[in-house]
Amino acid sequence: MLPRPNELLARYVALWNEKDPRRRRDMVRAMYAPDCVYVFYRKDPIRGHAALLDQLAYTHEVYGPMGYEFRSSHNATGHHDVVRFNWVMVTAATGEMEMSGQDILVLAEDGRIQADYQFHDRMPQSFVYNDGYEEHGVAVRHAQPTRTGVTGP
Repeated sequence: MLPRPNELLARYVALWNEKDPRRRRDMVRAMYAPDCVYVFYRKDPIRGHAALLDQLAYTHEVYGPMGYEFRSSHNATGHHDVVRFNWVMVTAATGEMEMSGQDILVLAEDGRIQADYQFHDRMPQSFVYNDGYEEHGVAVRHAQPTRTGVTGP
C-alpha cells in the first residue's frame, strides 16, 4: 500500500533532521528501497542505502553546526507511484528560511522510495554553498560553507 503524501513528507523531513546515525539507518531501511537512487544538485546519483546514509551524515556535518534544520511545506501531492512536495531549510532558533527546494519521489510497489529527485528553488543567502564537490560530482575538498555576512544563525 502506498503511503499518504503528507505522512510520507513528515517522515521524510524527520529523516533529514534525525541526528542519531542508528535511527537514520533504521529510517532509511524503512523508507527507501534497497536499490534506491537519490539525485540532487551538483552530484552524480547516489545509489543504495549505504550511499544515502553517507549523504545524510554529510548533511548533518555541514548544516548541523550552522544551526539549520529542515521543515515541511505541508503541500505533498501524489498520484499513482509519484509524490511531489516542497521543503525549507530554516534557522532552527528563529524559523527564518535559508534555503528551499522540491523533491519528486517515485515509489516502489511496497511504498518505499525507489527514486528521489531533489531540486533547489532558493539557495542559501548567509553562506556560499561550498559543498566540497566539483561540477562532475566528485568530492575534492571537505565541505566548509563560508559565511557571507547576510542574515543567518
